[in-house]
Amino acid sequence: MSDEVPSEAPDDPGSTEEPASPGRRALLAAREIALIVVIALAASALLRAFVVQAFYVPSGSMLPAIQLQDRILVSRIGGIQRGEVVVFEDPGHWILPTEQTSPPGPVQSALEFIGVLPQTGHDHLVKRVVGLPGDHVVCCNPAGRLVINGHPVNESGFLFQGDSRADNYSFDVVVPEAHIFVLGDHRYVSGDSSRHLPAQGAFVSESLVTGRAVAVVWPLNHVHILHIPSAYDGVPPGGKPPAVGIVKSFRPDN
Repeated sequence: MSDEVPSEAPDDPGSTEEPASPGRRALLAAREIALIVVIALAASALLRAFVVQAFYVPSGSMLPAIQLQDRILVSRIGGIQRGEVVVFEDPGHWILPTEQTSPPGPVQSALEFIGVLPQTGHDHLVKRVVGLPGDHVVCCNPAGRLVINGHPVNESGFLFQGDSRADNYSFDVVVPEAHIFVLGDHRYVSGDSSRHLPAQGAFVSESLVTGRAVAVVWPLNHVHILHIPSAYDGVPPGGKPPAVGIVKSFRPDN
């Protein structure tokens, strides 16, 4: 038996198939490109819906970690931890009309939905979680520190320097089940949970949380990872969360 590989059969002289015309080749190429674009956009939309999402930050309430007009990347994976920065939907008139950006148009909305553009944040806020369900949060001890479950927290490493607390500004609360208590790092000018006491709307439902802000990604000279500060490591667990938030005392700054 021969080991030789048989040569290819000669072209069929009777074949009538003609090579594709330039126009048909261009049409096939356009269809392939369109298919690739559709798949890429679908993948981007799925990534945005279940993994990560970009947001535009229109305020300075999280200075210095997040600057005005920064773009941040938000992870939808994992639970909520004390000390992390989260993005959440407006719990109810937290964003004042004078601070709210204009809603995006239909084209921009579509590009935001699929993840091509960052979410404008006209109906979202970004703050730091200082209270989990059952946590007892008090502002402040004689040294001016936030006290969580009896533990004073030294937040000086990440709070905006130069903020000063009004003499009559204080609160003493217990966070209800399935809710969190949030404050801005630009602490005494931030429209956060403390500014919406004593109403129950000061406690943000966990269902409104989009995810954790993990990094500033634009502009390039602001790029950095948003780590969870070690300042909260020594905070002991809270007690059993009440069904509704408990406001033991509250004194506004005005």
